Amino acid sequence: MATKAAEEASLEVHYIGELEVGWEFPALESNEGLFVDYSADAGSEWLPIARKEGFVGQTQTSYADAGGVYVFNHPIDFHFIADSLDRWPRLHVQVFKLDAAGRVETVSYGSVNLPSMSGHSEITCRTWRPLNMSTFDEARAAHAVGGDAGMLPAGRADILDGRVPEVRSKMVTKTSGTVCLSLDTVLRNAGKHGILLPHRASGGAGSK
Repeated sequence: MATKAAEEASLEVHYIGELEVGWEFPALESNEGLFVDYSADAGSEWLPIARKEGFVGQTQTSYADAGGVYVFNHPIDFHFIADSLDRWPRLHVQVFKLDAAGRVETVSYGSVNLPSMSGHSEITCRTWRPLNMSTFDEARAAHAVGGDAGMLPAGRADILDGRVPEVRSKMVTKTSGTVCLSLDTVLRNAGKHGILLPHRASGGAGSK
């Protein structure tokens, strides 16, 4: 009974939507495609309800349309349960380029907070990359933070999230393209954890 009561008092956060599009990625040829690796990251008190694969994924390769937009429309489904608000969920992305010869190269990285209010959100994640970073340098950097080049391991997620300031402060970066997400957020037991939700303008029942 105590376990059930604790579960009923826990905060639940459910994000449903799409990683929609990317644009304004510089110096790409018309025959070069982009795909995105993504990872949702949160504090130690945040537990996944859905399968683990739901928090780490990869889009298909997309090629730019006439307006220079890369359309992904990749489904997103993150479902968390938490006993603490510490380290609210963030989304990390790593954008890759696939060229005509089948070679893959990292284009940019990005990180953005996920919504803390219920309802629909259009989220813009502006990305960046280290200035003048060669493939060899990237491999060395990935090894230094505990991962492999071309992946998004915990060490690299730490850099994206700014939790390794002594490493990130040494990086000289430049802006790259933008990734856009469309998400609907559903909160349960938000009020019990001090999250204030807006009242409906129509005067309907508020969230409990």
